[in-house]
Amino acid sequence: MGWDSKLSYPPDATRSVSVKATPAQKSAWEVAASRHGKASAGAFLAWAGDLYLALQRAYHDAIQAHDDSLNPVGYAEEVKRREEREGKP
Repeated sequence: MGWDSKLSYPPDATRSVSVKATPAQKSAWEVAASRHGKASAGAFLAWAGDLYLALQRAYHDAIQAHDDSLNPVGYAEEVKRREEREGKP
């Protein structure tokens, strides 16, 4: 690991978000930032938020794939049939 500085935020990051924290939270976030190579607690929180969103999306995709495997007709076909029953175009 070199001593050269690295960007903590994406180059196109233009928004700031205010977060209130207890002293213990701020300290924990700063330690975690250091461990993950982030320059600040804010950079760590941005990274952690992005990670959470990616995991949430992967979970949603896995659930959808599982549901589709249990239903051979598939979700799209099920929606189409439901719309036909309800008389929607």
